[in-house]
Amino acid sequence: MLIKKALLSICIFTTLLSTAGCEDKEVKATIERQAQIINQLTTENTQLKEKNENLIPAILVNKEVIFEKLEKINYPTSQEHWFDGHSAPISLNIWGLKTNITWLNELLWTELMQSEFSENTPKTREQAVARYETLFNQIKSDMQAQPEIGFSRNAWLGFIGQKEKLSTFFIGYYSYEGGAHGVGGKQYLTVDMNRHQVVNFSDVFDEKKLPEIKELLWRIYTDFGNVNEEQVFTPKADFEVSKNFYLAHDGIHFIYHVYEIAPYVAGEQELTVSWDWFLEGNLLKPEFIQQQYYDLTPAPIVE
Repeated sequence: MLIKKALLSICIFTTLLSTAGCEDKEVKATIERQAQIINQLTTENTQLKEKNENLIPAILVNKEVIFEKLEKINYPTSQEHWFDGHSAPISLNIWGLKTNITWLNELLWTELMQSEFSENTPKTREQAVARYETLFNQIKSDMQAQPEIGFSRNAWLGFIGQKEKLSTFFIGYYSYEGGAHGVGGKQYLTVDMNRHQVVNFSDVFDEKKLPEIKELLWRIYTDFGNVNEEQVFTPKADFEVSKNFYLAHDGIHFIYHVYEIAPYVAGEQELTVSWDWFLEGNLLKPEFIQQQYYDLTPAPIVE
């Protein structure tokens, strides 16, 4: 009887151990499955984060008034002046752009301020307004002492468009300080939306290639030889490669301000060199081609 009870106890104990062992295996398996799910979710979350970081948002822009001021100076009849009338307008206007991208706003602000002030560029809106206020008052004081028919200075940021990881802006300007007419133009900015920087001339070309690029532009300027050098506004000796440019699907557009290669009445001039010509002459930096802003794969030769 005692033996039977002992055997029964052993059987019960063995059964309990077996049951506990099974439960431990199930718990362990459950933990392993959960760990796999957590690892998978972590990986997917990391990939999604990287994808979002590389995702280029569509640019939305709004005009931002930085400084606007217009006044009229009245000259006494006793004060000599060379122009008709007894008053002259003075205006100073600066407009920026506000986008939906913080780093882009900072970049555009820096480019505009560097264009306006060659050194000690304002870092904040308040600093800029103070500089423009000082400038306005100085011009006003000068015009009160020495009558002039008028003064106008304007600068503004403009948005042209966006293509994949490139966006194109410009800094427009117009100034009039007396004389027959004012002077205006645009300075173009091509922005790499991935690298958060402006694509500069040195990013695209090696300085050693400038003579070859000049030859290409000269050919276009002279209509591939159909216009003699004596007929053009700028002789070849004075003709230069403009570093004011923007990128497009059809090539690189080089912008020339008034008087650089054409008279004032003709306005700004634009000479476009196709990508194929640059590739044929091996004129683009390898690093630039690697950025793949555009499909620069040479077209297949059709026999």
